[in-house]
Amino acid sequence: MPPWPMRDPLLTLLEPLPEGPPGFRPRRYARHPWAPMTDAEWALIEPLVTPILEPRRGRPAENPRRTWDAIFWVACSTGPWRALPEQLGKPDTAHRTLRRAARAGLLGRLLLGLSDRPEIRRVLDPLGWRIARAWRRATRLLNLGQLLFAKHLGLLDALPCPPDRLPRPFLSETLLARARILFDWPGNRALLRHLLDLHRLMAGDRSCWRLTD
Repeated sequence: MPPWPMRDPLLTLLEPLPEGPPGFRPRRYARHPWAPMTDAEWALIEPLVTPILEPRRGRPAENPRRTWDAIFWVACSTGPWRALPEQLGKPDTAHRTLRRAARAGLLGRLLLGLSDRPEIRRVLDPLGWRIARAWRRATRLLNLGQLLFAKHLGLLDALPCPPDRLPRPFLSETLLARARILFDWPGNRALLRHLLDLHRLMAGDRSCWRLTD
């Protein structure tokens, strides 16, 4: 026999399961109708968003401010891109710009500008509702790390579903690791199957995702 008592794995399973680094306190913005950006609001994001609209070759973007107003209009609406008002330009231009912004990490920088990090202090807060909605509209273009970034920042308006329906990779890996403890523990096969089923649930539930509401 070992010189120390063996610990029941079930006791370990009853301990709190970590989900990874702690995030910021969840919060929401007040909903409000879309409105064109003011000069002061455009001045906040122009240095960030203008480079993403500059083509590698050919003519520069005709009206970047109008394009972002178009993105925010669609983001704050419940309709399709084709419902974009004519005075805000072509839907394809706005949609293509949002895709490029998501893939280049620009949307992440805008979202970070809404955070409670001490060195940032919600510098883009006047555009908070519109930026969060644009992030949500681009959900299907984001990878898992980007998607969970909004949850980490506590920005509920940017999420396509309740936070508990998002993937939980830290909890998933911890749960799987603890389930493996039971392989050699007699009489726990049913519990093992139950834990493996829970592990699959930790992948989240895409069926409840909503990009608009």
